[in-house]
Amino acid sequence: MKTFCSEIRTAAKPVWALLSCWLILGLAACSTPSSSPALPTVVTESTNNPLTDLTAAAVAGKTLYAVNCSLCHGDDGKSGDDSLLAKPPDLTSGKVAEDADGAIFLAIKHGVKKDGKQTMPPTKKVSDEEIWQMVAYVRSLAK
Repeated sequence: MKTFCSEIRTAAKPVWALLSCWLILGLAACSTPSSSPALPTVVTESTNNPLTDLTAAAVAGKTLYAVNCSLCHGDDGKSGDDSLLAKPPDLTSGKVAEDADGAIFLAIKHGVKKDGKQTMPPTKKVSDEEIWQMVAYVRSLAK
């Protein structure tokens, strides 16, 4: 019996060592500061884009824009769809290009209403960081 128990202890040592490593790595990952900047909890129309690398944000925002926005606003942001009841604004010039980052963020997050009617739906299943990335991409369209 003594031999059997010592064999089990010997066999279990690598398993416990592996589990201990996973636990330590997991705790270290949880305590590592995020590479993303702290995003504001309250966004107003005058809030500036909090992302520090706007070039990288615009690159990430391009894919998000293609999925969430291009159907109505066109790939180039110049309002490609004339079949809609309310023509989407040109994102490359005019009012949208002049809007503050926060105003664009709020329009993407909550949608747009005109005369009490929803003319642009709010985005679904998109994080605030991803919305800020889309804001960075929309800004790049105007350049």
